[in-house]
Amino acid sequence: MERFFVFYLLKQAGLRLIQFLKHWYVDGFLYLWHKVFGILGGLDRSLAVKITARHWLKPLYQDRTVVGYILGFIFRTGRIALGSVIYAVIFVIGIGIYLAWASVPAALILRSFS
Repeated sequence: MERFFVFYLLKQAGLRLIQFLKHWYVDGFLYLWHKVFGILGGLDRSLAVKITARHWLKPLYQDRTVVGYILGFIFRTGRIALGSVIYAVIFVIGIGIYLAWASVPAALILRSFS
């Protein structure tokens, strides 16, 4: 009878550990993923990189002269480059936050043994 209780407690501890790891790593990652892409979506409303890339080689303000094509290319290329850099920085910050989040349990375990 005692073996049954020990087996039950070990099984429950294993299930709780698996449940914790799923919640901490998988659910935490999905939450952060949605937040980062929500921020990127909000930035795309103001930076409009997607629309700018779609109209990249079209003239600026429908000015179909050589100057309109040249200025359109220059300004849109700069806007796409700046927006891409901002998106990359936000994405790298999100990855850094997740890595810090993911390292907390390991850091707490290591700290408890030292």
